Formats: sequence, structure tokens, C-alpha cells
Amino acid sequence: MIQKKFFRDLSATTLQVVFNQFFGLLIFYLLSRLLDKSDFGELNWSVAVTWVATTILSFGTDVLIVKRIADGNDAGRMGGLHISHTLLAALVFSLVVLVSRLCFPVFFRQHYLLIAVSVSALVTFFSSPFKQVANGREAFRNLAVMTVMGNLAKAFLLSLAALLHLFTIRNVVGIYIIASMAEWATGAWLIFKQMGRPLRPHWDSSSYSALLKESLPQLGVILFDSALARVDWIILGLVKGPASIAEYSFAYKIFEISRLPMLVLGPLILPKFVRYFNDNGGLLSTKKDELRLLLKIEIAIAVLIPLFFNITWTPLIGWITAGKYGAVDAPIYMLLSFCVPLHYINNFLWTMAFAQKQLKLTFYITIVVSVLNLVLNLLLIPALSTQGAAIAFVISTIVQLLLYKFFVNQQQLSVPLAPLFLSIGIAAACLYISWSVCQNLAGKLLLGIGGYMLLLFFTGMLRISDIRKVGLVLTK
Repeated sequence: MIQKKFFRDLSATTLQVVFNQFFGLLIFYLLSRLLDKSDFGELNWSVAVTWVATTILSFGTDVLIVKRIADGNDAGRMGGLHISHTLLAALVFSLVVLVSRLCFPVFFRQHYLLIAVSVSALVTFFSSPFKQVANGREAFRNLAVMTVMGNLAKAFLLSLAALLHLFTIRNVVGIYIIASMAEWATGAWLIFKQMGRPLRPHWDSSSYSALLKESLPQLGVILFDSALARVDWIILGLVKGPASIAEYSFAYKIFEISRLPMLVLGPLILPKFVRYFNDNGGLLSTKKDELRLLLKIEIAIAVLIPLFFNITWTPLIGWITAGKYGAVDAPIYMLLSFCVPLHYINNFLWTMAFAQKQLKLTFYITIVVSVLNLVLNLLLIPALSTQGAAIAFVISTIVQLLLYKFFVNQQQLSVPLAPLFLSIGIAAACLYISWSVCQNLAGKLLLGIGGYMLLLFFTGMLRISDIRKVGLVLTK
């Protein structure tokens, strides 16, 4: 019987992801439709830069704080230690920005949104300790509310600005700051209600030093992984200008939405891996079968959303954005969408490595992939612009998959790649047939999506009984 707690956790996690994706898509639509490409691209570039900066400033301590709280450490002390870290990191970041503003005034005039967006990013950064405490204590409903609040406030205020004809870039960055403050206030209030006392900064030099020392391997992963995720945006903005980053970031946003199922399942799968691999009796054959089944279902689902968007991209996106985006982004999205199922495998292998404490390995792999991605972007973007960035991302993702596959310890569980190749092959064949046979969009969708699902069951990739089995696996 499916446990009630699992349904509560899954529902909270699912709603968090769905609402965040919905509000994020609404925000992105309003910005892309109502801002010109120059302002839209410059805003996305500034957000990318500050996101990389604040991600690096976390030092990877957020994951360790969650782990320590889940292991039974006092949530108030751990959360307070994390607050102290965010305050110190924010101070360093602010000093760097102010000194850079004085030394490079021309750069900041060109990137006129960077300072205002940095303020918003830092306020959001201050919300992190509240989220980690909620996550570590498995208060997933509180965590869902915290993570949704910022996007909810942003979507509401941007919609209001659009209705009142006040949609200017100056008002947009002001709304970003207000939304970040709403997110921080919500987190502080929910943790106060949960713990019965406010979460305050806690300083213990020895504990803080131990936290930083333990997080060093994770810091390397964060440093290079964040660069891997946004270096293409940053280089595009610097080399090709804001219009190119506007077009690329639009396709990239839909690519991120295409990974929605992974975002739902990820927080639920990590604790299970840790328990299974830390079992003194070793990983039993039943556990191996469960994890392989989970991966197979993940891969089968992973291809569905990219297949839908590749079939509908030009007419659907062109209609939604009144022709501003659509055909110009179709090749970019097609390239990026190839990486969606690869990311599921990479996430699965990374989770295995984390559960087996192979953090140094993930660090080395991330360094190699990030450097490769940087070099490829520097080579391909000047020649191929946005498509060069997408090609660099695809090659880097493939290399990352190969490195994880060859070097992550799979003595207890061998991770098969056959489901990945099979699902991508079936999806590619269905996409080609739908384009070749049907002229109308409804027919393409029916043939493409319907054919993909039928072939999954015909080849044995999916079975009706698998759905129930996966539900039982996730409840254990």
C-alpha cells in the first residue's frame, strides 16, 4: 500500500516544481514578449552572471547542511551556521562589485542592469538557510511554499505592470528585488512557525572551518558546474550582444522546462540512494532491480517533453510570441533537447557517486567538462553564434556522461545505457515520421507522441506493471 507520507512529500515536491515552472514560464513569456530583445537579453545576461556568482558563494555548504540536519544534527545550529556563511559571502561579493564598479565604469555602463540584479540575487541568497532547514527536516510543504513565493510575487507584479502599461526595464528590476524580499520573509516566517523560534546567525569557528573543509570537494563541483550551466550565456552576451542571448536564452528556458520530471523526482531519490548504499549488508539484488527500473522509467519519460516541443516548436512558439521567437530558435532547442535524457543518466550517476562519497571524482569530472565547455564556446560562438553555444553544450554533456559511466563506482550497481539509446532512437524515428507523413499539427502530435508510447510498450521498454512497481519503490 502506498504510504501517505510519500504522497504528501511527492505532492509537495510536484506542486513546487509545477508551480515554479508555470510561474517561471509566465515570467519568461511576459519579459520576452513585452521587452525588446536588447533589454531582455541584457536582463538574462545579468541574471546568469549573478546566478553563477551566488552559486559559487554557497561553497556547496547548502547540500552539506541538509545532510547534517537529516543525520540528526540540531537544525537551529546548522541553519544558523549557514546564515553566518551567507552573510560573510554576501559581504565579499558586495565589496567585489563596488570595487569593480569604480575600476571599470565603462563595463558597468554597458551592462547597466548588473548592480540592480545583484541586489535581487543577494536577497534571494539570504533565503537559502531557511530552505535547507526545511529540506533537512523533510518539511517539503514549507519548502515548496518558500521556493514558489519568489516566482509567485514576480509573476503577479509583472502581470500587474503589464496591465497598467508600466512594463519598463527599470520597473522590472525593481519587481525582482521586491519578489526576492517576499521570498526571504516567507522563509523566515515558516521556519519560525516550524521551530518555535527565529533562525538566527550562529558562529562557531571550529564548526565553520569543519563545514568549509568538508565542502571543498563540493565547492569545486559547484564552481565548475555553475560555469558549465551559464558560461554559454555569458560568452554569448559578451561576444555577440544582448539580441543573441535573448534568442538563446528563450530556447534554453524551454529546455529547462523539458527536464521537469527530473526536478520532481530528484529530491525524493537522493535520500533513497544514501540509505541503500550505506546499508552494511551491501546492495541487495532486489534493490538493484528497483533502481534499474527507476532509471528505465525516468529515461522513457525524459524524452516525451522534448519530443512534444520539437514537433510543435515553430508554429507554437511563433504564435505565442507573435513571431519574435520560433523558427529562429528551432535548431537551438533541437540541439539542447538531445541533452534532456542524458541529464537523467548524469543525475542518476552523480547521485550514486554522492551516496558512495565519491565527491572528489565528481569534482574532477566537472572540472574536465567545464573547461571543455568553456573552450568549445570560445571556439564555436564567434563562428556559429547561438548554434555554436548549443553544440558546445551537447558535446560537453556527452563527455560528462562518458566520464561518469567509466569512473563512478558501479561494483554494487551497473548502470545500463541501453534504455537511453533505445528511447532516443525511438523518439528520433517518430519525430522524422511525423514530419514526413503529416501536414497538420494535430496529426504530427498524434503520430509522434502516440507512436513513441506504442513503441515503448512494443519493445518492452515500458510495461503497465512497471508504473505500480516504481510507486512501491519510491515509498520504501
